[in-house]
Amino acid sequence: MPLPKHEIPGRRIAVLGTSGCGKTFVAERLAETLGLTYICSDAIYWGPNWIENPPEQRMAEYARATSGDGWTFDGNVDGLSDQKGGLILKRVDTLVWLDLPRHQVFGQLLARTVSRAWTKEPMWHNNCESWRLSFFSRDSILLWSMQTYAKRRKRYSAIFADPKFSRLQKIHLTGRRQVDAWLARLGG
Repeated sequence: MPLPKHEIPGRRIAVLGTSGCGKTFVAERLAETLGLTYICSDAIYWGPNWIENPPEQRMAEYARATSGDGWTFDGNVDGLSDQKGGLILKRVDTLVWLDLPRHQVFGQLLARTVSRAWTKEPMWHNNCESWRLSFFSRDSILLWSMQTYAKRRKRYSAIFADPKFSRLQKIHLTGRRQVDAWLARLGG
């Protein structure tokens, strides 16, 4: 069964949502399914040893990475007033908001974090999640996700409702089953 027009993404896609909602998974699957380049926001933001790359370096890399005609981006944006958000929101043609319930996000994030800390699975620049950093730190990704969950929902709700973004295709997915079904219908 063909997808309805409102569910068909364009060629410059930003996948948004709180930390742990599955942005990377969806952006990678979309890139693979649609033949697009995948852009990992965290790989641009973080350098080796979890050191933040300088803002000028990050912006130059975001600009370079999104200058092409076909890509998926997994990350968060704060809106047009934010330098990165302004760049991404001006260049995308599609926003995919993974607006999963808090319990689904936390469950996914907890499973992913335990797995990565246990296996020492290397991520961008060979950074690895550790038990100390992941669970026993003020910088815990679990804590970060829970603290920013409501803020992200409010921000993306406003972006989706804002007439300034009416030119964009907006796809709002509200549960894991809905995400999986949408990806399956796309052929991913």
